[in-house]
Amino acid sequence: MNQSDRRLRVLLIGRHFWPLGSFDDAGHLIDLATRLHQLGHHVEVVTPRQANTWSEQFQFREFAIHRPLRIFRSGWTSRGDRSVGKYIKSLRDWVCENHASADLIYCDGATEECVAAVESARKLNLPVVVRVAGFGAASDLTSSDSRRNVRRCISAARDADAVVVNSASVHRRMLSEGYNDAKFCRIPIGIGRVPDSSLHDKAELRTALAKINGDLHVFDTMSVVLSVERMCQDSGLMKLVQSARILSERIPGLQYWMIGDGPKRDSIFSHLKGEGLRQAMAMPGSFGIIGDLFQAADLLVHAGDDGYQSHLPQAVAHAIPLVIANTEVAREFFAVSTAEVQQEIADGRFESGIRWFEPQRPRTLRIAIESILSDIPAAQRQSKELFKRMHSLRDENESLQAYVRLFRGLVQDRNNSNGHRMQGA
Repeated sequence: MNQSDRRLRVLLIGRHFWPLGSFDDAGHLIDLATRLHQLGHHVEVVTPRQANTWSEQFQFREFAIHRPLRIFRSGWTSRGDRSVGKYIKSLRDWVCENHASADLIYCDGATEECVAAVESARKLNLPVVVRVAGFGAASDLTSSDSRRNVRRCISAARDADAVVVNSASVHRRMLSEGYNDAKFCRIPIGIGRVPDSSLHDKAELRTALAKINGDLHVFDTMSVVLSVERMCQDSGLMKLVQSARILSERIPGLQYWMIGDGPKRDSIFSHLKGEGLRQAMAMPGSFGIIGDLFQAADLLVHAGDDGYQSHLPQAVAHAIPLVIANTEVAREFFAVSTAEVQQEIADGRFESGIRWFEPQRPRTLRIAIESILSDIPAAQRQSKELFKRMHSLRDENESLQAYVRLFRGLVQDRNNSNGHRMQGA
């Protein structure tokens, strides 16, 4: 069999997977695993359990998901079963014991899992690929209270056979921080086409969602503002939360669907309730698959750096009108200049298909939302044109084929290297 046709056995490792669709990185790993499986490759996924009640193994879209270890939401301890060292060692040992027959190990983030992935690949003599995930303040390169081992994780990623980066800015940042010797491979986040849905009518889709969760019930005269950002202090969601009361006073009939979870969930709920918006908001928790929400809402507001691995690409693919904060990450993703965005905000004329706003100027958020709701059909037409432009820039199939070529090349190189060793012996 030709090596280019051979079925690869790929073990994918990541921090989050289904049903944690509200995590942006989970959406990326779900999509990559699914598409590799659809191409005929043997795919298995390893991810930690978030609770003891979660099953240790299940099938998702006809491939196996393993959750051998639990990770604690309260964070790491300095020693004992909840320590970083214990987790990495246990994961490394489990991979070595159960997946020696894999062709390649891929880790979808430079987190503690990538340390275990690189160490287990070395023990098994397998090629290993690590992706440095995220953008801007939500990148794996950024330290936070929940990420205290950044330097160790990035150093481990550098030792992989290939380091995938999704943007020029992340690539430049790694080079500037001294990781010049890493074997970089730049693969952009892709945007694909959405499969046809059985429900095309927005009213029918909203009715169906309301039957699943009563909080999502809306009347025909209402306009749905969707957010899929994490509920944490440094999330872009807080910009929408802080502006919600004024927006509702100026724009009658707004309904806020805030999808996901996070440590600030209760305080966000209490704040909006105190602002008199209890009947205007829905916080239904996490959705494993969020495509229906994009089709049912009137517009999406997104303000933070998180979300550009999966949520925003899906939103673009579903052609939902977008209200996006003017940030460096957003401008790079949508391939527009600072001057172009500032001009559109100043004029209030949004020719690019995106309604931009300045995070520090709430009035620009209101203007952006009003410009969509004043002519929804026109906004939807612009969103479809935006999809065409973005799909040509970021074709999901091209990104997928780049992963496959990378994986095949590394597996072939390793097989050749092993063959030369055997001949020399």
